[in-house]
Amino acid sequence: MSWLWVRPHLVLAWHQRLLNEFGGAPGLRDIALLEGALDRPKNLAAYNPESSVEQLAGLYGFAGAKAHAFTDGNERVAFAVMVTFLKAHGKSLDTSEAEATEVMLKVAASTMDETALHAWLTKNCRG
Repeated sequence: MSWLWVRPHLVLAWHQRLLNEFGGAPGLRDIALLEGALDRPKNLAAYNPESSVEQLAGLYGFAGAKAHAFTDGNERVAFAVMVTFLKAHGKSLDTSEAEATEVMLKVAASTMDETALHAWLTKNCRG
């Protein structure tokens, strides 16, 4: 499969848009942290060509939330990246805002790992 990868400049723009809409402290802590998080799905796909779109999207969400590249809003932008990657590959996430928030907070708190996030996405994706 030919993947459409998320680029750092898009994430920076989405982060600013999310801050404008929902509030939070502005600022990018480290571009290398952001780039590293965005490279994790690419690396997985290179070493495991059978990776599913849900698995790669989950890795975007997990890596983005855990990297702490931004001063604030890491979970929000990680979720946006994850959902955008799914949409770019013909999938949609069928969940409530409350459940999505709970999941991303669990990821950030290390009470949900990559495997569990992948399973949650697989269960809740359509398309």
